[in-house]
Amino acid sequence: MMSAIDRLFRKLPFFRGKQRIVSFLFKRKIDSAKDLWVDGKYKCSYLLPNLEESISKEIFVNGIYEDKTSGLIVNRLPKGGVFLDLGANIGAISVPVCKQRQDARIVCVEASPYVFDYLAQNLARNECSKVTAVNKALFYEDDMELDFYAPESRFGQGSFSPNFTSDATKVKTIKLDSLLGELKLPKVDLIKIDVEGYEYHVFKGATDLLEREDAPDILFEFSSWAEQNAHGIQTGSAQELLRDLGYKIFYFHDKKRHMNETTDILRKGFFMLYATKKSLNN
Repeated sequence: MMSAIDRLFRKLPFFRGKQRIVSFLFKRKIDSAKDLWVDGKYKCSYLLPNLEESISKEIFVNGIYEDKTSGLIVNRLPKGGVFLDLGANIGAISVPVCKQRQDARIVCVEASPYVFDYLAQNLARNECSKVTAVNKALFYEDDMELDFYAPESRFGQGSFSPNFTSDATKVKTIKLDSLLGELKLPKVDLIKIDVEGYEYHVFKGATDLLEREDAPDILFEFSSWAEQNAHGIQTGSAQELLRDLGYKIFYFHDKKRHMNETTDILRKGFFMLYATKKSLNN
């Protein structure tokens, strides 16, 4: 259950040290809470598996996860556009996008059956009727059965690599090109992808979509640590593939999320990247 103090802190604007204060005041709750419903920004509600994971902790503290990310998607998605949330997790990005852009068609893909159950409940609770949720693992081959490692305590970090747990769940793979054919989606406008270093594997299974002149813009993370732990690639492989397909890549260089183009392949560190074939102004 939520308390009045919980709600008060979520309504307060972000300030430096806010998360530390909340972590201190609500330590017992954060350490023990399971399956907690939290009301957030834009009249969103979220069922959170726990409050240990950074996704749920940020929602608990601020009422939203990565507000600037969902805001960028809301602002760049054209009217009536199609948005793909690949690695949708519990819907922390798609739910606020859905609430603000009810004209959009949204497709959420999440590999973990455990996490997908929370995604489905969050979409239903928020009446996201135009959102399609798919419980499959995106890859560069269809109908493979692979091990997927999704620790319940760190539910935002599921991966094909055993980074945080040795417990695996078998998942069925599908290429993004194949999925779009099944859904009869001839055009996609914007993609957000977060698959813990396996972005290259997803892009490789989406070349029919990505090689087109009207290919979608792509918002994705580069983490050298995650790509180093991904199977069969070198760091920077996802960027190289996109460049080969004609994309320009921009990185966010300040807290206001201004973008600068990079002509180099990033090999080390962590960056939020934006790939596009369009002319792009900050």
